[in-house]
Formats: sequence, structure tokens, C-alpha cells
Amino acid sequence: MYYKTGIQRTSEKEFLASEHVISFTHTVVPEGIEPDDQGRKIVHKGSLIAESGKMVTAAAGGTFSEPPVGILMDALDVTYGPQPAGLAVEAYVIGARLNLGVDYTAEIGKAIHEALPEIKFRNDEPENGGTESEGTE
Repeated sequence: MYYKTGIQRTSEKEFLASEHVISFTHTVVPEGIEPDDQGRKIVHKGSLIAESGKMVTAAAGGTFSEPPVGILMDALDVTYGPQPAGLAVEAYVIGARLNLGVDYTAEIGKAIHEALPEIKFRNDEPENGGTESEGTE
């Protein structure tokens, strides 16, 4: 059996705020994912995924590169090509812990809720101890 040592693992914060989640399987593609220092293309949990399978990037104003269809449930290695993954479509989440590429804001939360109406936000405030933002429930 092959065993590789020295693999760096990342510790990602849990973005789910409830135990009950409805998810569906969707294919995630490696396009647009930058390889890490070991050459692996990892899509981190809490990333928004589009119908095309690409990871969605968000802008500070609440606009997306593509409309999201779900939130990636677990980190996924797409180094060797597209992979199936679970996407949350109905859940309570902590917005500040989503992998968006920008800092989470109430505007982004509202845009996510408009695209994914069954995604609701709990503890909807910045993780860095800033002021509370308006909820989107």
C-alpha cells in the first residue's frame, strides 16, 4: 500500500449552524482552482458552486461570477479532474465562515439568500469581532 507522508492538512471552520441539511450530488470541476504548494487543486468546504460545476467567486457588492446552485459540504480534491460532491441547498449556515474569496457582508448574505432561498443565516456577524450585521432570515 502506498503511503505518502508530509501532506499538509488544513483545518477549516464549520460553516453549518444546524444538523439538518438537505444536499444533492453535483459534479465540481477544476477550472479556476489554483494548485496549492503540493500541486493539489482543493475546493474548500463552504464554497459556492455554480451549475457549471465551477467555484463561484463573490464581489463585495453581492454579485457573483455565476449564479450559485449550492454550498460545498466538504473539501474536495479536483486535481485529477471533475469529482462528485454534496452541495447543501437547504440549511442554516454561518455566513462569515463561507469560502467566498472576500469578507462576508450582509449584502453578500442577501444575494446568497436570493439565489438559494432555502439557505438561511444564523450568527450572521463578522468572525473578527466587528459589529453585528443585519440578518437575512
